Amino acid sequence: MKFLHTADWHLGRRLHGQELAAEHDACLDEIIRLIREHRVDAFIHAGDVFDTGTPPNYALKQYYNFLARVAQAGCGTVIITGGNHDSPTALNAPKDLLEALNIYVVGGATENIADEILPIKNSEGKTIGYCCAVPFLRDKDLRYSMPGETDAERSKRIVAGIQEHYERVVAAAQLLNTDDLPIIATGHLFAQGGITGDLDNKEQIHVGNLGQIGADAFPAGLAYVALGHLHRPQKVGGRDTVRYSGSPVALDFSERDDAKQVVIVECLPKQTARIEIIPLPTFRRLVRFSGMFAEVEHAIKDFDTNKYERSVFAEVHLSPNATTAALDVNDYFRTLTAKHHGEKMQILRVVQTRTIGVPAFDKNSSTGLEELSRMDVFAERLKKSGIEGEEMIELQRTFQELLTLLDEAEFTKEGMTA
Repeated sequence: MKFLHTADWHLGRRLHGQELAAEHDACLDEIIRLIREHRVDAFIHAGDVFDTGTPPNYALKQYYNFLARVAQAGCGTVIITGGNHDSPTALNAPKDLLEALNIYVVGGATENIADEILPIKNSEGKTIGYCCAVPFLRDKDLRYSMPGETDAERSKRIVAGIQEHYERVVAAAQLLNTDDLPIIATGHLFAQGGITGDLDNKEQIHVGNLGQIGADAFPAGLAYVALGHLHRPQKVGGRDTVRYSGSPVALDFSERDDAKQVVIVECLPKQTARIEIIPLPTFRRLVRFSGMFAEVEHAIKDFDTNKYERSVFAEVHLSPNATTAALDVNDYFRTLTAKHHGEKMQILRVVQTRTIGVPAFDKNSSTGLEELSRMDVFAERLKKSGIEGEEMIELQRTFQELLTLLDEAEFTKEGMTA
């Protein structure tokens, strides 16, 4: 059994106002090419197909066009699981239709655990393995919140709830697996010791960094665990067979130097899975210019944009004490960039920092509401109201639940009026 593992596409994402549609188109083309070249039996996506629960139409078109192409690429089984950014209702809506093409979707945790167990079939229709297709587990799935709990108690309860879910689904899969075929699992969660980027830090699965899962939380007998949520590719607990594929497209400037990849896994009965890391091209170069005013100015002038097919997206971080009081730094650096690079480079934002590496939003910053998530805005509002600690965590958790319900309601409303 050979399959391709990817996650965290975030179709429809905007980076400081700029669509990433061209990058995603190129990425999806490359993944289709790899599916054909490596003749994989299955395609596994471990959550966050979309960036929001109500993605724009062009993102939906990208997704469905990809599914149509992958079904024609010789891939026997396609498995899509929902992430914390996805709407379970939206992902599940065409579920029955897609199954006719051997495309299986598990948008959210199911009432019947058996519905998360999917056979993996090759292009000839032969069952060659099973997938415990576990999506992002939401608060309502874990039922962990209890009045008066400390963070430590709550974290312990979250971990126990996630572990119990995996134990139940793997046990059920093992009962089905009478031919001793490989069993794999998916997950969209935060693992202990995981290396994050800026975007990951903003969206910790459970507010307050609770409920981190170790590699030993997954039951023995799994040939591979395909994870999503952290955007930097990495193993969990040093285990080759429990890993994040990472996001295939750089979604934030913190990912500007990350090596993007997909993972191709080959499982054979009673053997350790063989892992092959397939590097991906840089679909859009992101660069951050940091330092004092003169340093940034020279770095922009000297940057070589000619080796990149697409225009370079850049941001500027001016160090503390940079003398810019009488200067509109946004206008200055954009004019400078246009003069030296034309359309080959775009400055997406300029920020001045309070301390090295910590952006401060001031009158010269181009940061706007469109660059912040709803959770970011809510967190800032809580801070301004002097709310912090346990009360802040509880309010953020409740707000996240409300956002999920609103996304679901919005999707349902659109479906009824379509």
